[in-house]
Amino acid sequence: MKIILKDLPKVSLNVWYSSKHWSFRKKLKDNYTLIVKSQFKEVLPASGSYDTEYHFIFKSRPLDASNCVAMVKMIEDIIFESDGYKVIKSILITSSKGAEDIVEIKIN
Repeated sequence: MKIILKDLPKVSLNVWYSSKHWSFRKKLKDNYTLIVKSQFKEVLPASGSYDTEYHFIFKSRPLDASNCVAMVKMIEDIIFESDGYKVIKSILITSSKGAEDIVEIKIN
């Protein structure tokens, strides 16, 4: 399965954990939920197990792959019923520069 999400706010892990108040993170997660749900309406069941690949494409100033973890976590919490170790078997994160802000997600 391939999912393409567009126009998600760029959130570096550094910003996510830089002593921001919990309300900042909640507002950001709520915004992500609205955007992701408008583009992908399914919730993948916890009865399966998944290997996931996230490829972040940034129009300007790409983040390094490890700084994309906060965005991965928010997306994962939205599209999967559960993110337990028995459900999410692996995560691969890549990042590059491109023509528009896109996240390509491949789920096996």
